Amino acid sequence: LLPTPISTRRDIPFYHAKSEAEIKDDVYERYDELVTRQTGLHLADELHGGYPFQALLDYVLRWLPAADAPLAIADLGCSVGRLAAEIAIRQPSSTVYGLDLSYQMLRQAHDFWVKGQTLQPNLLRYGFGTPTLKGHQLTNLHFALAKAEALPFPDDSLDLILNTFLIDRLPQPLGAFAEWARVLKPGGRLITVSPLNFLKTQSWRDAHPPARIIAQLMDTGWQLEDLTDPLLLDEPMDARGNAVGWKTLAFVANRG
Repeated sequence: LLPTPISTRRDIPFYHAKSEAEIKDDVYERYDELVTRQTGLHLADELHGGYPFQALLDYVLRWLPAADAPLAIADLGCSVGRLAAEIAIRQPSSTVYGLDLSYQMLRQAHDFWVKGQTLQPNLLRYGFGTPTLKGHQLTNLHFALAKAEALPFPDDSLDLILNTFLIDRLPQPLGAFAEWARVLKPGGRLITVSPLNFLKTQSWRDAHPPARIIAQLMDTGWQLEDLTDPLLLDEPMDARGNAVGWKTLAFVANRG
């Protein structure tokens, strides 16, 4: 489904002309700090006695459409690709796309899930050492750099859009839903999970409390399938057991 990209960098197609200045200003491009931390959180289950965000994965899988036929699925804001890969593994006949605006996150995801590289993230600062993480080679999983509000997919082309910890990071949190409706097929499904920890004051005014988000969905023709508030998640911070608790809003909606 992806068209010819604007450019390609180490096998990652770019659908947004991200300048060097944008890359420099983007905190999610900080490899040693954020990419390594996301790798430890999402790819190193043995450090935590299981996947710390298992409740998030369970929610996504519960609402994953049955693959009676090959599906087209996109995970927006995919980070290092854990959720997209879990879907790709379970539905090998489907095509899964992981999109993010961080090149460094995408490079890590592609190296691990597609190229099958072994990672050894330096997690010494968190007390976890340097674990060895053996990669996978998933042929139905593709990563690309793009804005969630300006997707490279054709109209009516996707069966499912997934996004987690994303909408509160967008400049206009409510504005992306129209774009997602454009690329979803009629009846296509949207799964959203977010702590609604908005970066901007105006976003708090526009999109909080959650009832404002749900009201806009309903007003613009979405059909609500599920609303779970809160879906509680704990993000481990270090080997001592310190953690951040996230009180997320989770909902599922179908394109009307």
